[in-house]
Amino acid sequence: GEDSRTAALAARAVWEVSPDKFYEWHQAMYEKQDDENGGWGKKADILTLTKSLGIDSNKVGSLMTSNADNYQKLIDADKNEGSSFGINGTPGTIIGKQLISGAQPYSKVKSAIEAELK
Repeated sequence: GEDSRTAALAARAVWEVSPDKFYEWHQAMYEKQDDENGGWGKKADILTLTKSLGIDSNKVGSLMTSNADNYQKLIDADKNEGSSFGINGTPGTIIGKQLISGAQPYSKVKSAIEAELK
């Protein structure tokens, strides 16, 4: 959806502006998100959150606009790469060569990791 696209553009811009704070920003985004089409996640919302973390939200907003086409190409390439491995939704996880689609119990993920480590 549009909120996801906006967040993806913001993520690319935050990485350029403040890579040292990207993980903190990423975590804050996950904590702040609401239900699909719940209303939060517009550009202004994301820039307010970005600013609250001490990241230059003006630069982020500017890059989201000026680099939108380039960022979208990178986002599309990431999506296409995931699709080439059989991932067609969120979450999708690959452990070794095993695809785990959808939300799965921890025990299934743990078993796949343990099998891969053997």
